[in-house]
Amino acid sequence: NSLFENNLVFVKVTAGKMRTYFSIQNFFDIFRMGWGTVKAIFQVYSIFPDVVVGTGGYASFPVLMAALILRIPIVIHESDSVPGRVNRWFGKHALRVAVSFPEAGTYFPKNNTAHTGQPIRAEIVEPVKEGAFEYLKLNPAVPVIFIMGGSQGSQIINDSIVDALPELVKKYQIIHQVGSKNIDDIKTRLTIILETSEYKDRYKPFAFLNPLAIKMSAGAATIIVSRAGSTIFEIASWGKPSIIIPITNSNGDHQRKNAFAYARSGACEVLEEVNLKPHILMAEIEKIVTDKKKMELMSIAAKNFAGGNAAQRIGAEIVHIALTHEK
Repeated sequence: NSLFENNLVFVKVTAGKMRTYFSIQNFFDIFRMGWGTVKAIFQVYSIFPDVVVGTGGYASFPVLMAALILRIPIVIHESDSVPGRVNRWFGKHALRVAVSFPEAGTYFPKNNTAHTGQPIRAEIVEPVKEGAFEYLKLNPAVPVIFIMGGSQGSQIINDSIVDALPELVKKYQIIHQVGSKNIDDIKTRLTIILETSEYKDRYKPFAFLNPLAIKMSAGAATIIVSRAGSTIFEIASWGKPSIIIPITNSNGDHQRKNAFAYARSGACEVLEEVNLKPHILMAEIEKIVTDKKKMELMSIAAKNFAGGNAAQRIGAEIVHIALTHEK
């Protein structure tokens, strides 16, 4: 809907996928990718844009190849700490490369590459503290753990949190985005786990958090627990200490690499899934929250890592290139 509202035209292009493991689909996807590239050349030629922007992944290959063949300027944005194969290759031919993690810059030509950070949704970039505790029905005197499970939730994080709840609620309030498919299961388990606890109202599970609820949760949060996707940059922009739990077998091991790249900035602690036991998670939370100096340093490191205005910086450069090419 937002495409139509902003008068943007969507054109579908076929793309294959090159898997890192043996699959018969790899054979067929060579032809899908080839056909997608041929189709993209005609489609891109018919539009003939002034600039083509690639954000990685095999889906971007046909259009980027079409742009290269038609000699249309290319801009690459790399959101991971270690670039994927498509961005790495087209980065050599791009007019400009923007990277979210400084480590990624070493994979691209130095003169064309800038560390911009990651564009963040404008509606959640500023946390809201005023009114947050009332909105979320929380006590301002009790520390708050905000667990960002994403729209799908995370089963392994959910299980660990629920197992730790009887002890966690004695000291903390918890805002937990569990995912729409998990909310019923979580509520059923709560009736057993927290039935006799005098602090059961301190746990707030949500299937989904809209932008206002996210801003309020970020404003109220003392510490954030999250995966290692793009939420890292949201947490950094909020200046909040965090515990990052990367997916063990993410594509190209990107989540682990991203998590440890963020940890090197001093803004977070990394807890790998193999160590995600309730008592270890509780100990990590306790170690951070009870150390005010550490909390301050992590908050400063997060803000420094976030930078600022990534979307505006990247957008301005894209517009500049487009206007130059138009002439």
